[in-house]
Amino acid sequence: MSENIDGTNGQPSSVPILEGLGSIKVKFDASDSARSKLLFANGRMQVKVQVLVSGIDTNGDAMYVPADVMESIELIHYSTGKALRDGWVASAVQGRYTIESPPAPTGGEVHDDDLENDSVHPQVRTFWVSSSSAGTTQIGARLLLNGERILSNGATLFSVHDSSVTIEATTPAAYSLEAFRWYQTRRGDESPGNRIWNYRLGLYPQGQQIKLVDWIVAGVNQGVDHDFAGGNRLNEYKTNYMKVILVRAGGPSVGVSLPDRGEPFVFTFTADAQTWNSQYYTVTTQSDGELTVVQALSEYSTEAKKFKYGNKLHFLAIDQHGTEHKLAIRVDFHERNLYLERG
Repeated sequence: MSENIDGTNGQPSSVPILEGLGSIKVKFDASDSARSKLLFANGRMQVKVQVLVSGIDTNGDAMYVPADVMESIELIHYSTGKALRDGWVASAVQGRYTIESPPAPTGGEVHDDDLENDSVHPQVRTFWVSSSSAGTTQIGARLLLNGERILSNGATLFSVHDSSVTIEATTPAAYSLEAFRWYQTRRGDESPGNRIWNYRLGLYPQGQQIKLVDWIVAGVNQGVDHDFAGGNRLNEYKTNYMKVILVRAGGPSVGVSLPDRGEPFVFTFTADAQTWNSQYYTVTTQSDGELTVVQALSEYSTEAKKFKYGNKLHFLAIDQHGTEHKLAIRVDFHERNLYLERG
């Protein structure tokens, strides 16, 4: 029987034992000295909050904190020591609407070289904080160490740990319909009898753009376009077929197929100008900070039966800060136009 010995002079090495915390600090970023930040109270916009923890062993030397202690860290309201509530939420997942830039794919652990100048850097637990209600709160942290709950609000360990940041959540601005731009452009190279329009929706309060980056329609899944209005054998002026698509933001293009190249005699015998031919189009839709609706029309109809669907679409336009704007698009089949309205 043999015994593994790791050390010098045949003496087993001693494993450091965590005695306590050297420090627990709450910051917006390990290298950020700011103590307060502002966000919009829309439940989506997030601010990064980091908790930096360093441990000490029985000799008073710096050492790493075990994973279970790091996992026990929670953000709290500094004044009460209780977990975030009343609309305030801390998530371990960074969402789409953050003040900071998205993390680099190969980003490693963040270090705070200004906290201590010893051989063991503090360990970092990162949270993303949002609020759905307006107000200001001071945020601290708490963790569990050796069965004892330690808070950063000066309430434990003889008040040696006292660290927090302050976040103010403000009510998002509401804009009049006049602050939105709704305009259309023609594709221009369609086959005879076909017409394709791109309607663009942008937000420009006082002439300054706030980017629109997504939309929400009840019952429509994320990441897909929404065909919300159209018809066949419509018998309107120069229009027998129509399709209207709300395109998912960021999508480079959308495909549409239109009835095409009907025989001239069909207008003499049938008002709906039925044809068995079709033309497929790839419509470029990408636009910087604006949403796109594609309207595709044809003088001809398909061989399918007469149908008509869609009238008014209610949707939420989401801006770059995560704020919702309730809007609606009304489809006028007789005028072949789309009108932007309040939702």
